[in-house]
Amino acid sequence: MKNSWLSRPISRRWLTAALVAPSMAFAQMPEADTAKVDYQLSYRSALSGFEAYKEQSVQPWKAANDKVGEIGGWRTYAKEMRQTAPVTGQDQPAQGHDAHHGGKQ
Repeated sequence: MKNSWLSRPISRRWLTAALVAPSMAFAQMPEADTAKVDYQLSYRSALSGFEAYKEQSVQPWKAANDKVGEIGGWRTYAKEMRQTAPVTGQDQPAQGHDAHHGGKQ
């Protein structure tokens, strides 16, 4: 497929002028006019605050289950979630099954 746009002599001239003109402007710029900018570059690694994995002590599952039972079981945790203040801009938090799906907000 032949590109008819570049086959026109006038189009070639405009294309050449568009490509050459910017380089000519920089070539004619006197050395004194170029701005000497001293950039203060700094680098901070994204991993600079990384903390390596530390083994945590794990209590026996039976003791963990007994502690949850003393607190009041899973219902206590559910009650805590219901008692939290709703997010600003919402009148009431979602209720029922839709609460954990993000519906009826």
